[in-house]
Amino acid sequence: MTELAPIVQESRLSDEQWPAVAAAGDVAVTAGAGTGKTRTLVARYLSLLSAGLSPREVVAITFTKKAAREMRNRVRQEVSAYLGKEETLSPDELARWRDVHDALDAARIGTIHSLCGEILRRHPAEAGLDPRFEMLDEGQMALIQAQAVEEALVWAADDGDTAGS
Repeated sequence: MTELAPIVQESRLSDEQWPAVAAAGDVAVTAGAGTGKTRTLVARYLSLLSAGLSPREVVAITFTKKAAREMRNRVRQEVSAYLGKEETLSPDELARWRDVHDALDAARIGTIHSLCGEILRRHPAEAGLDPRFEMLDEGQMALIQAQAVEEALVWAADDGDTAGS
């Protein structure tokens, strides 16, 4: 990916962000809040789409649902804006990006949790799971975690060796 497509060149990235966009292979972006991670990842995502991959062939993983939603929305906005310049696009380019836009609802942009759930749903037998398994939401997970901690503390307090008595 040496020459970046026009849709990517329009990104307002810093000199530090461009290497993540143009890199070959997988990329992980870590930085503090407000540093442009989402902008960088959106440009990277668009560069992969411009190289001919479909939204179903690219996996973008974030830590939060909010970040995943933001990234998906920004990709959609960038593609829509690019399609708005249809008089400057070739018919093939226009058709390609319309197809991309139409496929964005199926894009694999989500959390680590959702990606793992998707993999496990597709391969429950290999993972030794009941195919009807359900994933816990954050509230259920916090409740079970609190119960486990409480049970461990009660066990530790009742166990003479653990309690140090």
